[in-house]
Parts: sequence; structure tokens; C-alpha cells
Amino acid sequence: MTMDWLTALAIVTIAAGVTISVVVLVAVGSIRRSLNDHGLRQAQHIRALRGTIAALTRQQQDADARILALLEANRRMTEELAALGERVADTDGTARPGGAPRMLH
Repeated sequence: MTMDWLTALAIVTIAAGVTISVVVLVAVGSIRRSLNDHGLRQAQHIRALRGTIAALTRQQQDADARILALLEANRRMTEELAALGERVADTDGTARPGGAPRMLH
């Protein structure tokens, strides 16, 4: 009789061990799949962010180039206005009261 109990206990222990092993293997497989899925999604998000960063960098470079062009145009216009002011002062012998500039038509 004691052998029957020991045999039954051994069988139950082995069955429980196998069951626990199967459950752990299934859980590990599920965790692995979940991590892989999240890794793939994260890689997709990183690629999208890289594209966005590249587009924003291009926009910033274009804006910087436009700002430089506007600064250069502003500098040229300032030089032209200064030259016009000198021409007006040279052709107009009398200074206007209050320093008001003369209108050119």
C-alpha cells in the first residue's frame, strides 16, 4: 500500500512539474512575441520620427537661407536709400526745415 501512495504521489508530482513547465514555456513565448511586436512598433515610430526630423531640418535650412537672402536684400536697400539720400542732399542746396526729407516723384 505504501508503494501505491508513493507511486501516486510521484505521478502527481511529475504531472504538476510538466504542467508548470508548459505554463511557463507558454508564458515566455507570449512575452517574447509581445516584446517583438513592441520592438517592431518602436522601430516604426523611430523611422517616422527620423523622417519628421529630416523634414523639419530641411525646413529650418530653407528658412535660414530665406532669412539670409532677406538680410542681404535689406542691406542693399539700406545702401540704395543712403545713396538716394546723398543724391537728394547733393542736388538740393538748401536743407529743409526740421530735416524732413524731400519727396521724390
